[in-house]
Amino acid sequence: MIKTDIMKRFIPIIIAAALALAAGCDKLPLQKSYSYDPVPLDPHQNMTCWEYICSSGDLTSMRKAIEMCGMQDYYSGNGEKYTFLLLDETAFATYILPGMEVGTVEEADPSELRDILMFHIIYGEYDSYNGTLSYDPIHVITLWQSLDAVMTIKLNDDDTLSNKRQDKVTFMDQCGSSTVVYATTSDLLMTNGPAHILSRNCVYVD
Repeated sequence: MIKTDIMKRFIPIIIAAALALAAGCDKLPLQKSYSYDPVPLDPHQNMTCWEYICSSGDLTSMRKAIEMCGMQDYYSGNGEKYTFLLLDETAFATYILPGMEVGTVEEADPSELRDILMFHIIYGEYDSYNGTLSYDPIHVITLWQSLDAVMTIKLNDDDTLSNKRQDKVTFMDQCGSSTVVYATTSDLLMTNGPAHILSRNCVYVD
């Protein structure tokens, strides 16, 4: 009987609390859905590689080097298809310019710059979308006509590295004693060939 009286006293309190909670819920914003939708960004840039370089603030040194060497036609042409390895500001500031013992692109030897740029243009189109790349490295031919112009390209499958590097286009793997270079941005499809952005230049070491 005592339990029944207690229950009778608490029922109105429970009902009031439930009504207050319901009223409060009406004021809360709707919860967003966070289900993952694996839709990739469109890789097509709808411009030539040269137009892309000129529009990117992180490729300013690259643009200056190309202009110094008079190589704009390689990046703007629509005839021969190439794969372009674009060297960002980190690549120039940390590796290329110190290696040439200069502080700015303008101080660099144009013939040396030209060799570097020619080594970073590959004959043919290599990207993750056209079936030309796999997890096995393949040797490619660059525009630099030199015995040191040895390069390999593949997709990265090293699961010990950060997920950000998984499936990134990778260069110089199993290429003598060369340092492996991972693209910071892969598979930018320009109207005149694919491009991959690097924060370190490729150098062949026997």
